Amino acid sequence: MFDADAIDFREPVALFPLPTVSLLPHALQPLHVFEPRYRQMVEDALGSSAAGDFEHAAPIAMATFAGDAWRTEYSGAPALRPVVCVGRIVQHGRRSDGRHDIMLHGVARARILAMHEPEGGRAYRMAELVPLERMHEERPPMRRVRSMMHDLLSRPRLGRVEAAKHVVGWFARADVPVHAAIEVAGYALVRDAEMRYRLLAEADPYRRAAIVRDAVMDLERTIALAERQGSDAWPKGQSWN
Repeated sequence: MFDADAIDFREPVALFPLPTVSLLPHALQPLHVFEPRYRQMVEDALGSSAAGDFEHAAPIAMATFAGDAWRTEYSGAPALRPVVCVGRIVQHGRRSDGRHDIMLHGVARARILAMHEPEGGRAYRMAELVPLERMHEERPPMRRVRSMMHDLLSRPRLGRVEAAKHVVGWFARADVPVHAAIEVAGYALVRDAEMRYRLLAEADPYRRAAIVRDAVMDLERTIALAERQGSDAWPKGQSWN
Protein backbone atom coordinates (compact mmCIF):
# COMPACT_ATOMS: atom_id res chain seq x y z
CA MET A 1 0.00 0.00 0.00
CA PHE A 2 1.01 3.62 -0.47
CA ASP A 3 1.38 6.30 2.20
CA ALA A 4 0.87 10.04 1.91
CA ASP A 5 4.50 10.61 0.94
CA ALA A 6 3.70 8.85 -2.34
CA ILE A 7 1.71 11.90 -3.49
CA ASP A 8 3.51 14.74 -5.26
CA PHE A 9 1.28 17.70 -4.44
CA ARG A 10 3.33 19.95 -6.71
CA GLU A 11 1.50 18.43 -9.68
CA PRO A 12 -2.22 18.70 -10.53
CA VAL A 13 -4.23 15.58 -9.69
CA ALA A 14 -7.02 14.01 -11.75
CA LEU A 15 -10.50 14.31 -10.22
CA PHE A 16 -13.13 11.57 -10.18
CA PRO A 17 -16.29 13.17 -8.71
CA LEU A 18 -19.28 11.25 -7.33
CA PRO A 19 -22.46 12.42 -5.53
CA THR A 20 -21.20 11.33 -2.08
CA VAL A 21 -17.89 10.51 -0.41
CA SER A 22 -16.75 7.06 -1.53
CA LEU A 23 -13.16 6.92 -0.26
CA LEU A 24 -11.27 7.69 2.95
CA PRO A 25 -7.57 7.33 3.74
CA HIS A 26 -6.53 3.71 4.47
CA ALA A 27 -9.70 2.37 2.80
CA LEU A 28 -10.02 0.42 -0.45
CA GLN A 29 -12.71 1.30 -2.99
CA PRO A 30 -13.51 -0.84 -6.05
CA LEU A 31 -14.60 1.23 -9.04
CA HIS A 32 -16.08 0.26 -12.39
CA VAL A 33 -15.02 2.98 -14.83
CA PHE A 34 -17.13 3.15 -17.99
CA GLU A 35 -17.51 6.82 -19.01
CA PRO A 36 -15.11 7.78 -21.84
CA ARG A 37 -13.62 10.75 -19.94
CA TYR A 38 -12.85 8.63 -16.87
CA ARG A 39 -11.60 5.73 -18.95
CA GLN A 40 -9.13 8.24 -20.37
CA MET A 41 -8.31 9.35 -16.81
CA VAL A 42 -7.46 5.78 -15.73
CA GLU A 43 -5.37 5.19 -18.85
CA ASP A 44 -3.47 8.45 -18.29
CA ALA A 45 -2.94 7.61 -14.61
CA LEU A 46 -1.60 4.17 -15.40
CA GLY A 47 0.62 5.26 -18.25
CA SER A 48 3.15 2.45 -18.65
CA SER A 49 2.07 0.89 -15.33
CA ALA A 50 -0.92 -0.96 -16.80
CA ALA A 51 0.92 -4.29 -16.63
CA GLY A 52 0.58 -4.33 -12.83
CA ASP A 53 3.45 -2.17 -11.54
CA PHE A 54 1.46 0.68 -10.01
CA GLU A 55 4.33 2.39 -8.20
CA HIS A 56 4.66 5.01 -10.90
CA ALA A 57 0.96 5.42 -11.65
CA ALA A 58 -0.42 8.92 -11.11
CA PRO A 59 -2.85 9.54 -8.22
CA ILE A 60 -6.59 10.04 -8.62
CA ALA A 61 -8.61 12.20 -6.22
CA MET A 62 -12.15 11.14 -5.36
CA ALA A 63 -14.19 14.35 -5.20
CA THR A 64 -17.79 15.05 -4.17
CA PHE A 65 -20.37 17.19 -5.97
CA ALA A 66 -21.61 20.28 -4.14
CA GLY A 67 -25.38 20.49 -4.04
CA ASP A 68 -27.71 18.96 -6.62
CA ALA A 69 -26.66 20.86 -9.74
CA TRP A 70 -24.73 17.80 -10.91
CA ARG A 71 -28.06 16.08 -11.67
CA THR A 72 -28.62 18.42 -14.62
CA GLU A 73 -25.01 19.50 -15.30
CA TYR A 74 -23.26 16.15 -14.95
CA SER A 75 -21.75 16.21 -18.45
CA GLY A 76 -20.36 19.67 -17.81
CA ALA A 77 -18.45 21.03 -14.81
CA PRO A 78 -20.73 21.02 -11.75
CA ALA A 79 -19.39 22.55 -8.53
CA LEU A 80 -17.36 20.33 -6.20
CA ARG A 81 -16.97 20.34 -2.43
CA PRO A 82 -13.49 21.57 -1.44
CA VAL A 83 -12.08 18.46 0.30
CA VAL A 84 -11.13 15.30 -1.61
CA CYS A 85 -9.48 11.97 -0.86
CA VAL A 86 -6.38 11.27 -2.94
CA GLY A 87 -5.97 7.63 -3.87
CA ARG A 88 -3.61 5.35 -5.78
CA ILE A 89 -4.53 2.46 -8.04
CA VAL A 90 -3.52 -0.88 -6.51
CA GLN A 91 -5.47 -3.23 -8.80
CA HIS A 92 -6.52 -2.89 -12.41
CA GLY A 93 -8.40 -4.93 -14.96
CA ARG A 94 -9.22 -3.83 -18.50
CA ARG A 95 -12.36 -5.17 -20.20
CA SER A 96 -12.53 -5.94 -23.90
CA ASP A 97 -14.85 -2.96 -24.53
CA GLY A 98 -12.40 -0.47 -22.96
CA ARG A 99 -13.97 -0.23 -19.51
CA HIS A 100 -11.77 -0.53 -16.41
CA ASP A 101 -12.18 -2.21 -13.05
CA ILE A 102 -9.82 -0.64 -10.53
CA MET A 103 -9.19 -0.76 -6.81
CA LEU A 104 -8.30 2.62 -5.33
CA HIS A 105 -6.39 2.85 -2.05
CA GLY A 106 -7.12 6.03 -0.08
CA VAL A 107 -3.89 7.82 0.77
CA ALA A 108 -4.52 11.40 1.93
CA ARG A 109 -7.23 14.01 2.46
CA ALA A 110 -6.59 17.25 0.60
CA ARG A 111 -8.20 20.57 -0.27
CA ILE A 112 -8.75 21.94 -3.78
CA LEU A 113 -6.74 25.11 -4.42
CA ALA A 114 -7.41 25.60 -8.12
CA MET A 115 -9.32 23.76 -10.82
CA HIS A 116 -7.95 22.75 -14.21
CA GLU A 117 -10.95 22.26 -16.47
CA PRO A 118 -10.75 19.93 -19.50
CA GLU A 119 -8.62 21.28 -22.32
CA GLY A 120 -6.88 20.05 -25.42
CA GLY A 121 -7.23 16.30 -25.58
CA ARG A 122 -7.91 15.88 -21.84
CA ALA A 123 -11.61 15.22 -21.18
CA TYR A 124 -11.52 15.06 -17.35
CA ARG A 125 -10.97 17.71 -14.70
CA MET A 126 -7.81 18.11 -12.61
CA ALA A 127 -6.98 20.25 -9.59
CA GLU A 128 -4.09 21.69 -7.66
CA LEU A 129 -4.35 20.27 -4.14
CA VAL A 130 -2.88 20.92 -0.71
CA PRO A 131 -2.83 18.18 1.96
CA LEU A 132 -5.00 18.77 5.03
CA GLU A 133 -2.47 17.00 7.25
CA ARG A 134 1.27 17.55 7.24
CA MET A 135 2.94 14.60 5.59
CA HIS A 136 5.42 13.97 8.43
CA GLU A 137 3.16 15.07 11.25
CA GLU A 138 3.60 12.99 14.42
CA ARG A 139 0.07 12.09 15.48
CA PRO A 140 -0.64 12.30 19.23
CA PRO A 141 -1.04 9.13 21.32
CA MET A 142 -4.57 7.76 21.08
CA ARG A 143 -4.50 4.78 23.45
CA ARG A 144 -7.70 5.90 25.18
CA VAL A 145 -9.42 6.23 21.82
CA ARG A 146 -8.35 2.68 20.90
CA SER A 147 -9.78 1.30 24.15
CA MET A 148 -13.01 3.32 23.89
CA MET A 149 -13.70 2.27 20.29
CA HIS A 150 -12.85 -1.38 20.97
CA ASP A 151 -15.21 -1.49 23.97
CA LEU A 152 -17.99 0.27 22.04
CA LEU A 153 -17.75 -2.01 19.00
CA SER A 154 -17.65 -5.08 21.27
CA ARG A 155 -21.13 -4.41 22.68
CA PRO A 156 -23.59 -7.27 22.05
CA ARG A 157 -25.97 -5.34 19.79
CA LEU A 158 -23.15 -4.24 17.49
CA GLY A 159 -21.96 -7.84 17.33
CA ARG A 160 -24.91 -8.42 15.00
CA VAL A 161 -23.46 -6.00 12.45
CA GLU A 162 -21.00 -7.73 10.14
CA ALA A 163 -19.02 -4.55 9.43
CA ALA A 164 -18.66 -3.81 13.16
CA LYS A 165 -17.41 -7.35 13.82
CA HIS A 166 -14.75 -6.83 11.17
CA VAL A 167 -13.70 -3.36 12.35
CA VAL A 168 -13.36 -4.23 16.06
CA GLY A 169 -10.40 -6.42 15.19
CA TRP A 170 -8.50 -3.42 13.86
CA PHE A 171 -8.66 -1.76 17.28
CA ALA A 172 -7.36 -4.94 18.91
CA ARG A 173 -4.20 -4.97 16.77
CA ALA A 174 -1.24 -3.17 18.27
CA ASP A 175 0.44 -3.03 14.86
CA VAL A 176 -2.40 -0.91 13.41
CA PRO A 177 -2.16 2.81 14.28
CA VAL A 178 -5.30 4.09 15.96
CA HIS A 179 -5.81 6.83 13.37
CA ALA A 180 -5.79 4.16 10.64
CA ALA A 181 -8.33 2.01 12.52
CA ILE A 182 -10.56 5.08 12.87
CA GLU A 183 -10.43 5.66 9.11
CA VAL A 184 -11.37 2.04 8.40
CA ALA A 185 -14.21 2.21 10.95
CA GLY A 186 -15.50 5.42 9.39
CA TYR A 187 -15.42 3.95 5.91
CA ALA A 188 -17.27 0.81 7.05
CA LEU A 189 -19.80 2.28 9.49
CA VAL A 190 -20.49 5.94 8.68
CA ARG A 191 -23.27 5.75 6.09
CA ASP A 192 -24.85 9.21 6.40
CA ALA A 193 -23.57 11.25 3.43
CA GLU A 194 -23.12 14.53 5.32
CA MET A 195 -21.42 12.88 8.27
CA ARG A 196 -19.08 11.03 5.92
CA TYR A 197 -18.04 14.29 4.28
CA ARG A 198 -17.43 15.79 7.73
CA LEU A 199 -15.19 12.82 8.44
CA LEU A 200 -13.24 13.39 5.23
CA ALA A 201 -12.93 17.14 5.81
CA GLU A 202 -11.79 16.84 9.45
CA ALA A 203 -8.01 17.10 9.83
CA ASP A 204 -7.91 16.40 13.58
CA PRO A 205 -7.79 12.63 14.42
CA TYR A 206 -9.55 13.09 17.79
CA ARG A 207 -12.48 14.86 16.14
CA ARG A 208 -12.62 12.12 13.50
CA ALA A 209 -12.79 9.58 16.30
CA ALA A 210 -15.72 11.49 17.81
CA ILE A 211 -17.58 11.48 14.48
CA VAL A 212 -17.13 7.71 14.16
CA ARG A 213 -18.11 7.16 17.80
CA ASP A 214 -21.33 9.14 17.31
CA ALA A 215 -22.18 7.17 14.17
CA VAL A 216 -21.61 3.85 15.96
CA MET A 217 -23.75 4.93 18.90
CA ASP A 218 -26.53 5.96 16.49
CA LEU A 219 -26.31 2.52 14.90
CA GLU A 220 -26.58 0.88 18.32
CA ARG A 221 -29.65 2.98 19.15
CA THR A 222 -31.27 1.98 15.85
CA ILE A 223 -30.72 -1.69 16.64
CA ALA A 224 -32.21 -1.18 20.10
CA LEU A 225 -35.32 0.45 18.59
CA ALA A 226 -35.72 -2.44 16.18
CA GLU A 227 -35.52 -4.90 19.07
CA ARG A 228 -38.44 -3.20 20.79
CA GLN A 229 -40.69 -3.63 17.76
CA GLY A 230 -42.75 -6.80 18.00
CA SER A 231 -43.62 -8.80 14.92
CA ASP A 232 -47.16 -7.41 14.96
CA ALA A 233 -45.69 -3.92 14.33
CA TRP A 234 -43.62 -4.97 11.31
CA PRO A 235 -44.49 -3.52 7.90
CA LYS A 236 -46.52 -6.02 5.93
CA GLY A 237 -44.32 -8.87 4.74
CA GLN A 238 -41.15 -7.35 6.24
CA SER A 239 -39.11 -7.22 9.43
CA TRP A 240 -37.26 -4.22 10.87
CA ASN A 241 -33.97 -5.84 9.86
